[in-house]
Amino acid sequence: MKLPSHIRAPEPRDRPRSTRRRRRLLYAGMAVAAAVAGAVSAFGLPLLGPEVIRDVVYGKGYVRADDGRGFELRDLTLDIYGPGNPGEKKPAAILVHGGSFEKGSKRKPEIVELARFLAQNGYVCFAVDYRLESDDPPAPLLWKWTSISSTAHAAMVDVKAAVRFVRAEADAYGVDPDRIALIGESAGAIAAITAAYSDEDDYRQDGRRYPQPEDNHPDLSSRVQAYVHLWGGADHMLLSVDPGDPPTLIVHGAEDDRRFASYGSSRRLRAMLKLRGVPHEFHAAEGEGHGVWNYRHRFRNLNRLILDFLNERLAPDQP
Repeated sequence: MKLPSHIRAPEPRDRPRSTRRRRRLLYAGMAVAAAVAGAVSAFGLPLLGPEVIRDVVYGKGYVRADDGRGFELRDLTLDIYGPGNPGEKKPAAILVHGGSFEKGSKRKPEIVELARFLAQNGYVCFAVDYRLESDDPPAPLLWKWTSISSTAHAAMVDVKAAVRFVRAEADAYGVDPDRIALIGESAGAIAAITAAYSDEDDYRQDGRRYPQPEDNHPDLSSRVQAYVHLWGGADHMLLSVDPGDPPTLIVHGAEDDRRFASYGSSRRLRAMLKLRGVPHEFHAAEGEGHGVWNYRHRFRNLNRLILDFLNERLAPDQP
């Protein structure tokens, strides 16, 4: 694809191991883990943890060029946590970290813990990085009123690209493309709910001057079959809620008054989901503020709550 004159092609650089080789290593490791896990379980001992492959490129995004003039394409990456029991295709969970669109990464400890937990229970998990404010990404005119709003739009575009990547590489990673869930927390939830509820043609690119790269699988669907909304803002999507939107789990601290991610926003989302007939589950963490990773409901911690919701909505094979 020939790039417009205002966009610079990325400079040649040393690339990490090829994705093809990474896949071979992942599944060789998964096969070994499965054999060992079978032997270990026969003696009643704990099973091994998930197999992890890091920094897989899922697409490209426009960022400000190093000299400040124009934009260039940069690789977008994710980490994959695969169950140690390859066989029938598994459901997928895509995890999107928070950080006010200014900071954070796919290696956030709580994201890693959740990804490992879900992988140990039969899911292939994809923890994604997306463009942040320091990348100064371009955006359509209506989103350019602040650097944060421009970055939020870029994150929404990137999360949709991640969903399409998982669908494109479903066979390679043992994923059922009809059982994909999105999980977003804080700013990541603002981006993820946009990907979950918006029309297919929305948030596909950064603007008319910035064509969607072919690496981002533009011909594939970005639809998901379940969505988990953790203490993020939702007001920007309330009028987009449709009866066909994915079943949704909402968890939010009842004392959270953060701008753009308040508890009131989640309550309004619950009301709209009920009005539009979208299956949903709502949990208010009483007395808690933002980021209730320690939430418990009837002896279930947050990770177990998410797993039970996904199991019900995606009906995966039990581990």
